[in-house]
Amino acid sequence: MLGRIILVAVLALAGAAGLRAALPSDKEVFAPPPARVEKEDPNALWHPQADVAKDPPSWYSPAHFEKIGKPGPGDWMEAHPEEPQSFWEYTDDRPVRPTRMRHTIFLMPVGAVTPKDRERMAILREFVELYYTLPVETSPWQPLDGVTNREREIMGMKRRQYLTGDIMQKVIRTHLPRNAYCILGVTMDDLYPEESWNYVFGQATLSARVGIYSLVRFYPAFWNQKETPEAEALGLKRSLAVMVHETGHMFGVQHCQAYECVMCGCNSLGESDRRPIHLCPECLKKLRWNVGFDVVARYQGLRKFYEAHEMKNEAAWVEQRIQECRGK
Repeated sequence: MLGRIILVAVLALAGAAGLRAALPSDKEVFAPPPARVEKEDPNALWHPQADVAKDPPSWYSPAHFEKIGKPGPGDWMEAHPEEPQSFWEYTDDRPVRPTRMRHTIFLMPVGAVTPKDRERMAILREFVELYYTLPVETSPWQPLDGVTNREREIMGMKRRQYLTGDIMQKVIRTHLPRNAYCILGVTMDDLYPEESWNYVFGQATLSARVGIYSLVRFYPAFWNQKETPEAEALGLKRSLAVMVHETGHMFGVQHCQAYECVMCGCNSLGESDRRPIHLCPECLKKLRWNVGFDVVARYQGLRKFYEAHEMKNEAAWVEQRIQECRGK
């Protein structure tokens, strides 16, 4: 009752009898202080950091993965020698990680986009969300007005190509949402990174958290070929692979040189088609440490996607990995 006594004494000394009506009740006097409203730490991780050392060894078993072979003439590793990136080198580099404030991946349609392309991008959005277990949203469409471009002859046809760095700087970066982990432009226009290159599938800048990727070369229309269900299925698979490959770079994962993996570098469509769409054990561990996803739950989500889109080989492979991860 000490607080009550002090309050009454103060009022009596002041001769403030008329103020007694304002005297707080016992309930108000002895009520707990209001909880402090803590400001959200913008650097707090979206998921707790994964202690991969405590993960089941089966999650990173190499049993269902193929070691990468010697590169052939014109292959990426032959044309672009790179230092391998170990798991510990990856973590020591302190890659950007999803936080509570920035954990959403945005896909932005850029340039010429048809209704069919929008259907494809909706599938891409679903797949990237399952693959990286982060929210993925589609940003409003943006034109390529004012972007540096050139005209080239490709297989006897004139094609317009757009400069990747110009797109990222003038179009995509200016629309980066505050809650974005990264924003990835998706286009059906052809791209080039500099004058000396014939073309490029995509390019990204980690510091600015933006990238741009072209899917146009994955579909028969670019080559003036007939569109068939088989060609559409192949184009979709290629699109999914390039999207998760380039998104992996946004997480700081470099080109894989250990296994046949979606993170391997590719110098041509033929080389890309030889690569699987899954992450090898080393790259899986890097993303598991970065994002904090549950490996088995992630595989389960991917299996449902593959089954829904009749990607039978991928669904069967993922089912094998689920059983292995469960120790069966």
